[in-house]
Amino acid sequence: MQKQDVRFSLVSLGCARTLVDSENIVAQLRDSGFRWVPEGTNEHVTVLNTCSFIQAAVDETEENIRLLSDRKDAGEIRYLVVVGCYPSRFKKDVLKEKFPNVDLWLTTKEEDQIQHALSQMVFGSRFQPVKPQPHMKLTPSHYAYIKISEGCDNWCSFCTIPKIRGKHTSKPIDVIVEEIKKQVSFGAKEFNLIAEDTTAWGEDLFGKPDLPRLLYAIAEVPGVEWIRLMYIFPHRVDEALIAAIRDIPQVIPYLDMPVQHCNTRLLELMNRRYSGPDLDTLITTLYKEIPGLVLRTSLILGFPTETEEEFSELMAFIAKYPFAQLGCFSYSEERETKSARLTPKIPDAEIRSRIKRIMSAQRKILKAMQTEWQDQTVQMIYEGNGIGRSYREAPDVDGRLLVKNPEGLISGQFYDVKLKTPKGYDYHVEVCG
Repeated sequence: MQKQDVRFSLVSLGCARTLVDSENIVAQLRDSGFRWVPEGTNEHVTVLNTCSFIQAAVDETEENIRLLSDRKDAGEIRYLVVVGCYPSRFKKDVLKEKFPNVDLWLTTKEEDQIQHALSQMVFGSRFQPVKPQPHMKLTPSHYAYIKISEGCDNWCSFCTIPKIRGKHTSKPIDVIVEEIKKQVSFGAKEFNLIAEDTTAWGEDLFGKPDLPRLLYAIAEVPGVEWIRLMYIFPHRVDEALIAAIRDIPQVIPYLDMPVQHCNTRLLELMNRRYSGPDLDTLITTLYKEIPGLVLRTSLILGFPTETEEEFSELMAFIAKYPFAQLGCFSYSEERETKSARLTPKIPDAEIRSRIKRIMSAQRKILKAMQTEWQDQTVQMIYEGNGIGRSYREAPDVDGRLLVKNPEGLISGQFYDVKLKTPKGYDYHVEVCG
C-alpha cells in the first residue's frame, strides 16, 4: 500500500484546546502523505483525540473507543489510534488490556510524534516527509483558537489537568505571532486565546505573568479584528491586564473567567488562591474600568462540604454581579485529586436541585440584561445560514444572533445589526442599512 492511498479520519472530543491539537494532528498526517477523509468513508486509520478532565468526559471517551472498536471488528477500519488526555491520565498497560483493539496510544506529550508512529505501524518503515499540504482548519475560516501555552501549575484541588497536561509552558511571542499571521492568511479575523490558564502566560519566560505584552504584540498584526480572552484566572488579573483590555482596540470587552464559587471557605478548599472579597473587588473594578464588559463564568455546585447557606451566598453573588454567560457543573469526584478525600459529600439529588435553582435565576438575570440591550446596534460577524455573533458571544459556547432576511450576507464578514427580540439565549437581529 502506498502512503498516499492511506486514508485517515479524526474524531475530536472535549474543549477548544483539544480541537487545536486535532488541527495539528491533521496537518502532521497530511504532510506525511496520509489522506484525510470524513469518518465512516472506508478510512484505513481512525484517530480519536480524547478528553478525560472529569468522569463524564472519561465515559464519553470510552464509549467512543468501544464504538470504534466495533467498527474495527466489522472491518470498516484497520487501525485505531487513541491520543490526548485519556492516555495521559491512565497507565498505558491498563488501557491496552482494557481496549485490545486500539493499535496505538499517544499521550499529549507524544502527539507530535504521530506521523513517525503511524508510518512505523502502517508501513513498517521510518517517516519520510512529502511535499507540505495546504492547511486544513477544523473551525470556520473567519475565526481561530490560538493556544498560547500548555499545562497548568495551579493545582486546584478538584482538577486533574496538571497531571494530564503537565507543567505550564508558554509559547514564545514570535511563535504565537507567526501562527496568528498564518490564520489571517486563511481569512481569520477573530482570535480566541486559550490555555489551561491564559493569565499565566509569560511566567516561565519572564519570571512573572505578562499577558499584556502578548496582547500588544498580537494587536500589531494586520488583519486582527477581535481578540477574545478565554480561561482567565481571577487572582492573576491585575491593573496592567485591565488596562490592556480597555486600551487595545482589538481586545473585545469579553472575559471568560471561571470563578467556581464565591464562598471564601470553599475557595480555600478548592485551592483557588482568592477569596470572596477578592472577587467582589475584582468584578467591581472590571465593570468600572472596561466599558461594555461582558463576563462569562462557570460554577461548581456540590463541592464536598458545601452548605445550603454557602449555596445561598452564591445565589446572592450572581444577582449582585450579573454574568451574561454562565455555565454550571456538578462536582465530579476524581480519585487523583485532593478534594476526593473531603467529606461530607453532597447527594446527587441535592446537587441537581442547586444547579436547577442557579440556572433558573441565571435565566432571569439574562432576560433582564437582554431587555437592556434591546434596540442596541452592535457589530456582528456573520457565520452563515442566518446565524451571527457579536462580541458578547464566543463561538460554540454562547448564544447566537438570528438574522432576519440574511440574503446577500457573506460568511466571515462584519455587519452592523440592531438587536430586536430575544429568543432564549439567542437574539433576533436586523441588519442595519
